[in-house]
Amino acid sequence: MVGLLVTGHGQFAAGMQSAAKMIAGESEIIKYVLFEEGMSTEDLAVKLNEAFDSLKNCDGVVVLSDLPGGSPFKTAVECKYARPDQAIEVIAGTNLPMIVTGATMVDDETDPKALMDELVEIGKECLVPFALEEHEDNADEDGI
Repeated sequence: MVGLLVTGHGQFAAGMQSAAKMIAGESEIIKYVLFEEGMSTEDLAVKLNEAFDSLKNCDGVVVLSDLPGGSPFKTAVECKYARPDQAIEVIAGTNLPMIVTGATMVDDETDPKALMDELVEIGKECLVPFALEEHEDNADEDGI
């Protein structure tokens, strides 16, 4: 199994946790770490490392962060390199479909890189603009 760690600025992780819980339920191997106003990156690193420690029994961890280049992303990457004994992959640009999909896959997946690749694809596929499609009424069609 692969653990998930969700982090981001402000209440990003808490909001994602609330939404993911409604859709996919709770999981012991999904952790949420907030980077709140007034925290230093050192404080964030302590919280991330606590979460990584709690996921040590997993085959690895995929970190889902909010912004590429943001403090949660950069700090997660620094923690990754400080833990060469733990397989950690880091993604930025997280959306809710990635977390919900990850929640359904973590128990069966053993390769954090494969899970990361899958979640990145899901994230891309779920970015869709609304487009109103024109439809001509056809009296010969049944139904709506």
